[in-house]
Amino acid sequence: MFSIFKFFYFIWRKGWSILNPSLNSMRNAPLHIKYFATILLGLFWSLAFCLYTAQFFYIGLNMVAHMAIISMIFITWITLKGFRRSYPDVYPLKRDPNFSPKCYEMTDLEKQKGASNADTLLEQQNLNAELANKPVYKG
Repeated sequence: MFSIFKFFYFIWRKGWSILNPSLNSMRNAPLHIKYFATILLGLFWSLAFCLYTAQFFYIGLNMVAHMAIISMIFITWITLKGFRRSYPDVYPLKRDPNFSPKCYEMTDLEKQKGASNADTLLEQQNLNAELANKPVYKG
């Protein structure tokens, strides 16, 4: 029983390295090759499971569903990559190596400087709004 838990733990820990595109063996391949290889793997896995479970009528549907899901994953990734290029980080935050924010580690001087920068930006927005005859936010 304990060896089964060890097996599932091993699969859980090491299985993600197979799925992680920056760690698996396709990491250096061009994007179109990664896409094609992933589609082929999905098709063959769906074929294998349909044959294993003797569901011969669902092979085509299962393969089309795999192609649709994998295609949408790649389209989503390309879209998000394009947005990242189009709209870079304007105000970079202090971050850990794992990209969690470190706002709680700001010194008092940094907090005061940030508050004064925010006040200056608000004053500039109010001044621009007055020049454009727009309603002014008074906070």
